[in-house]
Amino acid sequence: NLQFDNKMARLVVVAIVACLSLPLTLVQGQDRPMNAGGVKYHISNPTDGSYKADFTAEIFDEYFEVYGEVQTRYSQVYWTRNDPYDLPKEIVDRFDGKVMAITGYEVDQVMKTADGDKSVPIYNAYNHHYFGWLIGKDAEVYDLDKPQFLPNPTYTAVRNKHPVDHDFPTNIVFKENPGGEFRKSYHGYPKGYAQLLHSPTQWVVEPMQIDTHNRKYNATEQTGLKPTFLPTSCTDGWENQNSGLSCLIECPCSTRITRTIVNNSQILTEGQCSNKISSAQECFTAISDIAAVSTSKTVSNASMPNGCIMIPDASGKTYTAIFNGAASSETCGTAASSTWTGIWTGPINNTDIGCIDGKCLPPTPKYGCTGEFAGQCTWDSSEAAKENCGKWDECQGFFCTTAYNHKYLCFGRMNQVSMAATSTLDQAWKKVYPTQPSSYLKGTSSSIINVSVSHDGSNATITLSGPAKVWFGVGFDAEEMADLPYSIIVDGNGAVTERKLIEHGPGTQLKQTVNVVSSTVVGGVRTVVLSRPVETPDYKFPVTPGKINLITAYGDSVELAYHKARTGTTLTLLPTKVPACMCQPTSTPYLTYMGKSTFEYHVDCEPEPRGDMAMMKNPACQMMTYHGGLQCCRHTWFLTDEEQDSQIPPDVDTYYLKWRYYFQEYVPATPTAPASHTHLHHWVFLIDANVNDYEEVKCQPGESCIGTITAHLPAQSMGLEDVPPTFSGITPLVMTPHCHAPSCIRQELWDADTNTLLCNMTADYGHGIELFDEANYIAIPPCLWGNEPGLNKPVTIKPTTNLRAVKYFNTTYRHMGQMAQWTGLMIYQP
Repeated sequence: NLQFDNKMARLVVVAIVACLSLPLTLVQGQDRPMNAGGVKYHISNPTDGSYKADFTAEIFDEYFEVYGEVQTRYSQVYWTRNDPYDLPKEIVDRFDGKVMAITGYEVDQVMKTADGDKSVPIYNAYNHHYFGWLIGKDAEVYDLDKPQFLPNPTYTAVRNKHPVDHDFPTNIVFKENPGGEFRKSYHGYPKGYAQLLHSPTQWVVEPMQIDTHNRKYNATEQTGLKPTFLPTSCTDGWENQNSGLSCLIECPCSTRITRTIVNNSQILTEGQCSNKISSAQECFTAISDIAAVSTSKTVSNASMPNGCIMIPDASGKTYTAIFNGAASSETCGTAASSTWTGIWTGPINNTDIGCIDGKCLPPTPKYGCTGEFAGQCTWDSSEAAKENCGKWDECQGFFCTTAYNHKYLCFGRMNQVSMAATSTLDQAWKKVYPTQPSSYLKGTSSSIINVSVSHDGSNATITLSGPAKVWFGVGFDAEEMADLPYSIIVDGNGAVTERKLIEHGPGTQLKQTVNVVSSTVVGGVRTVVLSRPVETPDYKFPVTPGKINLITAYGDSVELAYHKARTGTTLTLLPTKVPACMCQPTSTPYLTYMGKSTFEYHVDCEPEPRGDMAMMKNPACQMMTYHGGLQCCRHTWFLTDEEQDSQIPPDVDTYYLKWRYYFQEYVPATPTAPASHTHLHHWVFLIDANVNDYEEVKCQPGESCIGTITAHLPAQSMGLEDVPPTFSGITPLVMTPHCHAPSCIRQELWDADTNTLLCNMTADYGHGIELFDEANYIAIPPCLWGNEPGLNKPVTIKPTTNLRAVKYFNTTYRHMGQMAQWTGLMIYQP
């Protein structure tokens, strides 16, 4: 088993820097910068050479360091949030009730040795991206149900634990210049500006690292890239094998990944399909894909809904598939006679039933109406009304009155909402149902665990079958554990518990709502039948037909522990009492890793002018042409081919992302002096819109091998954070793009209204094998504005200012999983 026990990773070893007898203080210029040598720190828009981007200014005199642990084997991905780590007591005590001003930071990747920290070259371990949070005492980390994009996806979020009595940030995130450029891209802020944090107490890091280390050499040796085996997607003649960096950094989709497309039909028991199935064969195929079909036939019947209809047979196990070619205004759920055998409640004196939301029963001949009232179905007696209304599920009741035409008439209704009677002699009758007929649903799913769910809208029956002597379980409405699903777990002794799962963990046990109806073992398979309410505080089963995403798993122990096998699957709830319309299916693409972990492939290639991915038909826009990127690159996954498992060495590299935070004490404003620092807010957007990792296609003979992608957007859509209710302008102090080696050339950001270049970043590259100068190692010099010598004065743009962002890249070779981001820090103008 190539997986190792990669727990919620550890944050270890916090160092407080001191010089001689001055706690937390450094003599100016000593031991700075942390990442000395190699590609030089600098900025992209200096006015002259007087601004020193080297962390030696007095605003960087104090710092503290934190370390986040990473563990991987060759070709493995590490991408998870480490546990929060408490900051040193000296820091916590010093800033309790005060504000820390972060003036910059540095990041490296190191191994801890007897001789101190040793940096790991970028050709042995590659940072794809990171998030780092500093958390104050008023805040807490929590998990989102769905990922947020900052712009890279994360389930991590931070919120206040309680109302606060100050206006300062309770947490800040660091995410600028992630990826291969993270070590020598300058993260210093202009003097007088900082990211402010009230009462700091903890640090959290969430890195994405890729292991490219050839285990024949020490991870800290400065040898240059020593190639070893790669997946076939990296050796098919398209990739540059001599770039100095491994193809694995582009997250190639290996043979471990399989692709499937699932057609999902919308199933309606009321209303009409907005996109109907147009042929009988398509109809019969769509129904047979989700249900057992007893009979298929084509009709032309105006009293049935037009299009594709599935009607449950009396057994409730099979369906009749009908394609109705007749033009019809009939709604779904009215296609066939009901098998209702319930009773009536009535007469209910002095009561009418209204036509709420148009729910008058229409004068359609099939209802046996007498036709004595325009637009509504009526009968001449309550007996006739019971007989005819009782045949049709859509007829939910009727009321009888002499108020119209001076004749006793009974009016059919498709709802049961009572209203005041027109006459004291009026009477109403209503059908008695345990629930509405359309709420009777049932579905089954067969995978490594068999799952069946049926319910009547109020009470559900769940049947699970799995291996008898070990635990097994199912999570509902989920594609992965990170969705934090409600789950049912059956242990190896047959005991049943309900849990709220967390990513890579068992989560918490919930209050029991299921009753065990039966538990049997036959042929080494345990089958448990459970009952519970359809709706509980922790989970509600859908009450309309459709698909439920499931995750299923089983272990190799009696008690719940790490799974032996897992997979994603679906269960489709179908109506068992009323007919349903089958609408035109939608296709959903899925990627599956090693036949166990299944995830929906979703990339939104927006049309111009926002981006040009759709116009270019970029391979990332469609799953079947996607060659690599984040979708094939998840925590603990291996990027080499499945057939290469035996070649992966057992050695686990353990190293650390080392962060150094430079800080000062914030001094509030006084009547005679401004505050010492102005707080900087984040902004971020993608040139490739919502794609996030597109593909750079190899140029063809005769073509220019410099490619471009472009985005057009107003400044108010540039991913502003902490947006105030009103503001007149945006003043950037830091602009820093993000792009990948070895193809990125430069990125530009323009004020399109005035055709003014705001920031032009040309990437720096390393040329050798030494630290911070590795061949094709990339550094991204930011644009800075401020009031210091050597910096341009800050400029302000309006929220309505139109921006144009362009990335230039080398297309001599194909490159997968590429990114084109603009990130930065700014202040709002009131």
